[in-house]
Amino acid sequence: MSVIFAISLLCPAALAAFQNTTGSPTFAQPSGYETKIYNASAASATIKYEYTNEELALLWNQVGEIEVGPITTTVSPTPEPTAYPRPGPFHPLVASSDPSLNSASLPDNFVWGIAASSYQIEGAAKDEGKGPSVWDLIAHRDIGAVADNSTGDVVGSHYYLYKQDFARLAKLGVPYFSPSLSWPRFFPFGNGPLNQEGVAHYDDVIASMVSAGIKPAVTLFHWDTPLALFNSYGAWSDPKIVDDFFNYAKFVITRYDKYVPIWYTFNEPQYCNWQYQYYPSGRLYPSYNNISTGLPARIACSHHTLLAHAKVSKWYHEDFKGTGRITFKNSGNFYEAADPLSPADVDAVARNYEFVLGWFGGCWRDGDYSPMLKKTLGTMLPVLSTEEKEMIKGSCDFFGIDAYTGYIATSIPGGSAACAANSSHPAFPECANSASLGTDGFPLGPAGDNGVSWLYSTPTGIRKFLNVIMKELFPTATDVVVSEFGFAEPFEGEQTSLQTILWDLRRADYYQSFLDNILLARTIDGVNVTGLFAWSIFDNFEWFAGSKVKFGVQYLNYTSMERVPKASMFQFVDWFKGKVGSGENVGNGNGTGMGNWTMSK
Repeated sequence: MSVIFAISLLCPAALAAFQNTTGSPTFAQPSGYETKIYNASAASATIKYEYTNEELALLWNQVGEIEVGPITTTVSPTPEPTAYPRPGPFHPLVASSDPSLNSASLPDNFVWGIAASSYQIEGAAKDEGKGPSVWDLIAHRDIGAVADNSTGDVVGSHYYLYKQDFARLAKLGVPYFSPSLSWPRFFPFGNGPLNQEGVAHYDDVIASMVSAGIKPAVTLFHWDTPLALFNSYGAWSDPKIVDDFFNYAKFVITRYDKYVPIWYTFNEPQYCNWQYQYYPSGRLYPSYNNISTGLPARIACSHHTLLAHAKVSKWYHEDFKGTGRITFKNSGNFYEAADPLSPADVDAVARNYEFVLGWFGGCWRDGDYSPMLKKTLGTMLPVLSTEEKEMIKGSCDFFGIDAYTGYIATSIPGGSAACAANSSHPAFPECANSASLGTDGFPLGPAGDNGVSWLYSTPTGIRKFLNVIMKELFPTATDVVVSEFGFAEPFEGEQTSLQTILWDLRRADYYQSFLDNILLARTIDGVNVTGLFAWSIFDNFEWFAGSKVKFGVQYLNYTSMERVPKASMFQFVDWFKGKVGSGENVGNGNGTGMGNWTMSK
């Protein structure tokens, strides 16, 4: 039976109504409603926050559930032991390969210590009014981005154990500690009202460090951009970030400059290349300015980072009249031509340097982007105004370099010129190759952990690199500080016994040989190296590599939060004995340890 026949039998009026609707249907708009076209991919107007508790809760809901660690309040330190278990006569620490260095010395004002960053060690991700950073979002929501799916929620709970950590450094005689501060702890939304609890916390961090006899070398930004700024306008993809960063930096510097002799505005602005351009823009937060990922994001991030640094530096010296030194920490490594007689390989070295260090080299040049960048990137590269170039030029008081390894540079098939003229080329814009293998196919040095496949121990490379930086690339720089260097012991994250972890031989060898070559660069080659910092204070969260990769000179027990010095800690600290001052403890010696904790605050 057909539908129409069935309806006609039941009700002739219904049949007429049905037949009237078999044409093109029409729909009336009910009164009292308005419509618009929505397009989440075409966000342009910025989101403005009112800085309410409800909005902060929504930001954290965007991230997801946060793990809470075993320590939830600030710990008062207990006495450190009079001596630590350490390598003994059965296997002494690694000896120097150059015995002549045993009598070499460094000036008493040589800066040395250990470095770390807020998101990588603090934990307490959601505590005491902190806002989420973009890394809270990535670690929780960008599934698969972090190799082992770990987060920075807890890590070593340095947020609550900082007094204990400073006591340990003081007892070991480490004179400087180089942490970063968390922007979203001061400003949960990136701008707007300050977080009172965050300010009180960092007040006590700086006071505790100074009280322990440790000098702070503070990094203002180590990649933990407040998430609200990505939601609001795209963060580093938009020029608004310059003023928001300046506002944050101005507050922190004004409050703590009396106690901080060294300021780093940014850790490794080169992260715009190998990190920022891969952020989940358009997936986990809106894209703005027609910029999401890839090269456009890299260029915008780099440009605004450079301007933000320069604005802070200009204010620091000209208006604030700061008493310390200010720069940023570059990320870069040594490159050597596979064939020094090959113009193509020599060109590969130059391009590798220019698209890493040279991109941010205006501080030590004329303030502008280099001819190589301009020629390759063309109209994609923003044009710096005369005022901006003047602001950038001379904005770095010294050259900071995070230098971990070295490479052999080779040309690419077809040559760099053809690549540089074709923005769709897979090697664009660097248009150069590099490898960790020698020309004979043998590795340049011992490999680090598989989770950081780029890392090989190449100690002679650091000596050559320091010479290249100061004598070839940036000869106007007054001095250079190796602001980070360190090594990830292979397979350490897979070990389950402390007995097999503590004698980290490859890392100990790395520190001895790198330190020796840094000293040779200074004493033999005349490179004005004025400081260095080991990475890292203890095992931490290593960004996309996660927590399984270990760079720490102290073992971290993720359950008890206990820190235990590894052989590499003693290798590093002992190296300075007899080379700087008396060689004895540089801290006040009032070290306290990881024993019975008492709570305060």
